[in-house]
Amino acid sequence: MAGSSDEQLAKALLDMGALSAEQLEEAQQACEQGEINLVQALLRLGYVTAQDIARAAERVPEEGPQSPEAEEPAEEAAGVELAELRPSAPARRGDEKASLDSYEIDPEALAAMDEIRSRTGRRVEGIEVSEEELREAIDRFYAARARSQVQMETQDTRDLGVQLGATEFAGDIDQQLMEMLDQAPVVRIVEQILADAVRMRASDIHIEPRADHVRVRYRVDGQLMTVTQLPSDMHRYVLSRIKIMAGADIAETRYPQDGRFATEVDDRPIDLRVSTLPTYWGEKAVLRILDKSKALVSLKQLGMLPETQERYERLIHSPQGMLLVTGPTGSGKSTTLYASLHTINDDTINITTVEDPIEYQVAGINQVQVQPRIDVTFATTLPFILRQDPDVILVGEIRDVDTAEMAFRASLTGHLVLSTLHTNDAPSAAMRLVDMGVEPYLIASSIIGIIAQRLVRRICPRCREEVEPSDVELDRLELSPEQAKKIKFHRGRGCAQCRNTGYQGRIGVYELMTMSSELRDAITARANAADLRRIAIRNGMKTLKYDGLSKVNAGITSAAEVISIMFASEKV
Repeated sequence: MAGSSDEQLAKALLDMGALSAEQLEEAQQACEQGEINLVQALLRLGYVTAQDIARAAERVPEEGPQSPEAEEPAEEAAGVELAELRPSAPARRGDEKASLDSYEIDPEALAAMDEIRSRTGRRVEGIEVSEEELREAIDRFYAARARSQVQMETQDTRDLGVQLGATEFAGDIDQQLMEMLDQAPVVRIVEQILADAVRMRASDIHIEPRADHVRVRYRVDGQLMTVTQLPSDMHRYVLSRIKIMAGADIAETRYPQDGRFATEVDDRPIDLRVSTLPTYWGEKAVLRILDKSKALVSLKQLGMLPETQERYERLIHSPQGMLLVTGPTGSGKSTTLYASLHTINDDTINITTVEDPIEYQVAGINQVQVQPRIDVTFATTLPFILRQDPDVILVGEIRDVDTAEMAFRASLTGHLVLSTLHTNDAPSAAMRLVDMGVEPYLIASSIIGIIAQRLVRRICPRCREEVEPSDVELDRLELSPEQAKKIKFHRGRGCAQCRNTGYQGRIGVYELMTMSSELRDAITARANAADLRRIAIRNGMKTLKYDGLSKVNAGITSAAEVISIMFASEKV
């Protein structure tokens, strides 16, 4: 790209927030000194990604007269198949004399360049970028075409529905309907929804019927976002396809159902848990995405402070005792437990779990699925597990006094027991167990540690910048101006890489309460959570707020994210 094309591309990058004026000026100087074009300069300086270039290029208007053949986009001419075959991704096309930039991992891969040149009839120029940037560029670049394909196939499916007539899903299912649900349009619509969600790092997919459309939303980094809408008459076809894949009953629409199925996206094995719920406008489906490639993370990847991680690792290597992980739903408790098991798992110990549900299958571990319909519960299964000569037992969740007492007694007889509990912070866990009906002496003698956690969004590293905190933020964080001066506050400005949210990914925030004789005495005496908190802090516990502010100072997260996990009674 040169001349006016460079100017238009630069303007698009500035408008998107992916590039600052100072960075543009430095890149332009690099162009003059090194005889390279603007795209090459920006990529080599690391100011933008191939993904940024591709998105900015979409905003640049076509130049010059277009022939009828030129109406077909250059990326269509090159094709997804070529992009997958060779490490190259077309960025934009201009007139016949303009170059078709092709991002190459290996500048010597001339075969791919020749193939693009022969298909498009345009000059092709190789630019070196990272493989990760290349993959992001390919995924982003063809997303629009894929969505267009979904819309076309939506109409195909609607036409099939018209051919079938007013077939109802209640009662006997017509064989013709079953065949229709296996035909390509419905299959590809569902596959595209799943693939897009995985590529956007979504944790959940929501398919929600409304009066005149079906809303599809993804939960990305803990936040829901609407990604597309389908015609309302597509609802029953899409829901039925998902229910068939999950092994649910498509004839039953009056009651909630659960199911599960496995698939692959970009050669990555993905498990999906499906839940359907009857609503006023029809059944809503929520699909929880379980990416097996991200299942076994290490403790180092969780984001614990070094001191907290060191103390926690000592606990999970204890020969016996109860270790609890607490926090609300969606706070990452299961991830912490799996990382703990991954750390201690070897051929010398017998690890058995009882879970509801089993989220990930872990090699070398004996995992039991809870099945309440046949009385296979946490409480009823634990006595049988104890006869299996276990060293470590994981109980998915302590929900009632029977499970709690059985788990605590197991921890007193030479077993390390790990489990989860729904409480706001670590000190509250002890009081929750007392309220549940567990004797205080049993809690005090069994528990070796309680770790509470939350998830906060990471600031996008590409658009991160230092900011001054507002008075409201300082008030909510309970920080004086003098305390605030010791902390560097950051935010994400918003750019193409983070979809202008300012955030990309999430990280854990933790507080670890390890037991001491003072804490044991206080629990036995039925001390309240506030008293336990004061004792724990005096004994060295770093609170959720302390951990969060440490991550704010390091530029990992923002004050707003820490405020979202704060409690009014919490003090640093």
